[in-house]
Amino acid sequence: MELFYRQTGETGELLIILHGLYGSGDNWMSIARTLSEDFQVYLVDQRNHGRSPHSVDMDYDLMAGDLLEFFNKHQIKKANIIGHSMGGKTAMWFATKHPEKVKKLIVVDVAPGTYDSSSPNVKTHKKIISALRSTDPSKAKNRKELDKEFSKYIPNIQLRMFLLKNIERQDDSSYRWRINIDSIEKNIGNIMGGIPDTSVTIKVPTLFFKGGQSKYITEKDLPVIKNIFPDSEVMTIPDAGHWLHASQPKVFVEKALGFLKNPKTDYS
Repeated sequence: MELFYRQTGETGELLIILHGLYGSGDNWMSIARTLSEDFQVYLVDQRNHGRSPHSVDMDYDLMAGDLLEFFNKHQIKKANIIGHSMGGKTAMWFATKHPEKVKKLIVVDVAPGTYDSSSPNVKTHKKIISALRSTDPSKAKNRKELDKEFSKYIPNIQLRMFLLKNIERQDDSSYRWRINIDSIEKNIGNIMGGIPDTSVTIKVPTLFFKGGQSKYITEKDLPVIKNIFPDSEVMTIPDAGHWLHASQPKVFVEKALGFLKNPKTDYS
């Protein structure tokens, strides 16, 4: 699948950013502009998100394949990758299959394993999907009215504003969801899945970011991370949740640059 992307930065090493579930490359633009002072940054929309094509099928094997197609189309031999949540899983899966194409990897607030149905993270996503299903954007006359309707299901304003970025206006001036809700709902089990082989060793310098208030990376995940990624470190950003790059952008950029630009991969 040919993915939509935006590019910023003219010089430096290549850096690919993969957004999380319900997101798009646009969510990372402000951070990408800062990083583009040192890197050529590609902001990629994953399948069923942003301006990339829709598909009934969605799993990490397919999304890693989409990324490989992106590498080939743009004649990229090797690049640094930042992946948040779902994008982090795609990046990890890609690194298991094509480690020679990954210079350094940054995984943002997601563990390599599978989140089972009892996980609070899975329950949260099911509530979000239900909220998306319950809100028909085409019936709203304007964004204010749409926000009011959506607030019945998503009271948290930060989360609501993030999700409403998936609204687009059609030619007849009505609104619609840009993301493929049908496919996301159908494949949520795949999206919550883990990398294919947790016994594999990926010798790629890797930095995991964990939000101090997030439960996506737990203590039980730490030895698994170290076994799969022996050249890795987990860095916690205090006072940050799952979208830590949005709540603590300065800290995130500072630590990410420290990792990416340090030839010795010093995590301190």
